[in-house]
Amino acid sequence: MKTLKRGATRQEVFAAIDSEREYQTKLKRNKVKRQTQMEHLAIIRRICRDLEDAWYDTAGQPPLDYMRKIAGVAVRCMEEHGAPHRQLDI
Repeated sequence: MKTLKRGATRQEVFAAIDSEREYQTKLKRNKVKRQTQMEHLAIIRRICRDLEDAWYDTAGQPPLDYMRKIAGVAVRCMEEHGAPHRQLDI
């Protein structure tokens, strides 16, 4: 059985997302206006296309930078439009 490489703790993941949000906040284009939820979705879709291209070009191992970027955009959307909690009715 192949052992999977260790990923990251939730704390490490959230720290990476937080660093991405700090970076995004400093980008000049993000200071222009509040974006709609659909604009955030369009940005996420663009990053997903870039990720697919990287996946194709790197024999199936695209950098995890793309996942951090997607998470950062999703967080920004919730910062601007609200962050409803998941109901745990399991």
